[in-house]
Amino acid sequence: MLEEDRSIVHDVSLAAAVGRRALPMRLCTAFAESLGAQHVTMSLLPSLEQWQLLYASDEYALRAEAAQFSHAEGPSVDAALATRTVCVPDVHGHVRRARLRRSWTEDLPALRHVLALPLHRQRQRLGVLCLYYTHSAPPAPAHIAEAEQATAIAREEILRWRPVHADAGGPEPVWATDTRAARWERVHRAAGYVAAREDCPVGEALTWLRVTALRRHQSLLDTCDHILQPAGARAGVPRQATLIR
Repeated sequence: MLEEDRSIVHDVSLAAAVGRRALPMRLCTAFAESLGAQHVTMSLLPSLEQWQLLYASDEYALRAEAAQFSHAEGPSVDAALATRTVCVPDVHGHVRRARLRRSWTEDLPALRHVLALPLHRQRQRLGVLCLYYTHSAPPAPAHIAEAEQATAIAREEILRWRPVHADAGGPEPVWATDTRAARWERVHRAAGYVAAREDCPVGEALTWLRVTALRRHQSLLDTCDHILQPAGARAGVPRQATLIR
């Protein structure tokens, strides 16, 4: 239960002031504690083709976020791409995407609610902070509104922090290759390849990959792996004529 007199903006501002190299962790912790969440992640969106996971509070949070990006859909993806807050009050009853709901139900049965807060400046996408609830109620609309104000503070701090502390060589993922989150990079790399090949938006390429996976009765990951094979092995991959426009 949230404390009635607790200021989310104050907590996030304090975390930002003492963040330094541990800024992503401190910001995520402040949001999770202020909003009563049990698990939290922060991801950057340096480009539509690739994501960078800055922080996951624990393996549960990592798996919850990875489930979304392995299917290239979910509250984190929607919030980041549409630059709007996404609240899912009943994960297993109201998530429209059957594959995502099945993944969460099978792998994370205790997950109840999700709140995804975009980090953006006007329409410029920066990333997303996602809160996962396993044994408490989702925050009230008033708390969500205050959290949206606090994301402006988090955004500015991350923008200042990134040039100094982030990897200057590019958005390298921080997950280990034996975790489910390693799938993210393959999905978005395949989408980037299709987008470049067909000269279309990456979001459209992701849709095409999902449709292709369904038509072939494959997982999205298998379809992406096929796309990423050497040119000779991709002989059977359809080209622009089959892209969904």
